[in-house]
Amino acid sequence: MVFQFSLPEVIVEKPEPIRDLNIDTQIFKISQEMRDIIFKINEIFISLLAFRYNERQELEYNKIDLTAINSEILRQTEFGCNLPPPNVVILEPSGFPNDDNEILHATEMYRRDFSLEENDFLDICADEAIFRRLIKCRNKSENIRPILGQWHTSKDMMSALVTLFSSYGIYDLATALGVKFLDKFAAVIDYRSTRRVLELIWVAVGAAINIYLQKSKIKIEEILSCPANEKICLRIWYLYYEWFAIWKTHLTGIRCGNYELQKFGLAAFAPLFSAAKKSNYATSVTHFLANLEKYPLLEKKLRLCVSINLAREGHYPAFDEALETHDVAYIKQNITGNSCNQENLELQIKATQEERN
Repeated sequence: MVFQFSLPEVIVEKPEPIRDLNIDTQIFKISQEMRDIIFKINEIFISLLAFRYNERQELEYNKIDLTAINSEILRQTEFGCNLPPPNVVILEPSGFPNDDNEILHATEMYRRDFSLEENDFLDICADEAIFRRLIKCRNKSENIRPILGQWHTSKDMMSALVTLFSSYGIYDLATALGVKFLDKFAAVIDYRSTRRVLELIWVAVGAAINIYLQKSKIKIEEILSCPANEKICLRIWYLYYEWFAIWKTHLTGIRCGNYELQKFGLAAFAPLFSAAKKSNYATSVTHFLANLEKYPLLEKKLRLCVSINLAREGHYPAFDEALETHDVAYIKQNITGNSCNQENLELQIKATQEERN
């Protein structure tokens, strides 16, 4: 599937300026911009809680909900993708996506489809599994620039959070919120349901932490600076509150077409993939962030169209999300019979695509 955008300016990529990466290049970091965003999100919690003392000097506060927090975050977010909606083109099906040679063949086919010259860059957005194969294809064709699909990345970020807090009661909280199948919850089988549960836990944790801080006269900056053997429960769940805010920033970047929010969120969250033993994603995110640093004109393009503005503002899908939910999922549901034969499989995909169109 191809999304053809009309950019407001022509980006000439020949010759492409390439930044040199060295040991001083920081691709994993909680940048100052990310820290400012975390601070703003916490200020939203405090504002909605509206702490006050009654005549008996008892602390009072408002009840808050996820809808109010989301609305305020969106209100303070700068929207991107200020372009006309893209033209969507369905391409011919290629071979098996689990074969490196077939992936390389597909890239060569795309080059012919778009009349690209040998030195032109081919930017392909894909989920993590295909992204890894595209990285291998760069050994044979350096002008392939794979883009890591951010919706699939968002799913694995949630899975990493569940893994990291699995020993600290997150399953008990999920069960209390009505989750029946914890294995599917941990694997993020249903993106929307898992997201909803984790967001509700985040709101409850954020509210509880801020209420505790207000009662104890403690500043939020002091939580992680106290001795390691003190306030252990508070420290653990504050990390959930902060790390989920980073995930939320990344998702908000997708939904609002804001490239900076996506990049800040991913760069800050990236080390957690290794902590959660998600080695494939840890490797792929490293490659992707390195490419963003290496190719400044790729970043320039992504700043203009990092999401797909076919939905209403605040609900933009990522490239891989649109492909998965509006094309691949439909095809999977409508392919019948023996699809092991390559020719038969391609014919069924074409037929389904024609019906979809």
